[in-house]
Amino acid sequence: MIDFQDISYLKNGNERQKSAYQTLIKYQIFEKLSGFNPLLAGTIPIDIDIPESDLDIICYWQNVTDFIVL
Repeated sequence: MIDFQDISYLKNGNERQKSAYQTLIKYQIFEKLSGFNPLLAGTIPIDIDIPESDLDIICYWQNVTDFIVL
């Protein structure tokens, strides 16, 4: 079973997943959001995406101001 908490599974996925992984790594998205327990969601991670699909990241915050400042 895929551990969706760790985006490294995307490295071995389809071309869209590989591209998503490279983008997330290049811009250090998960590192920047690390204090908010980021989780990649949506259609790309589960390989049911369509051309218009984008990357959805779910975050958990306790203080909205901290999240907005980021």
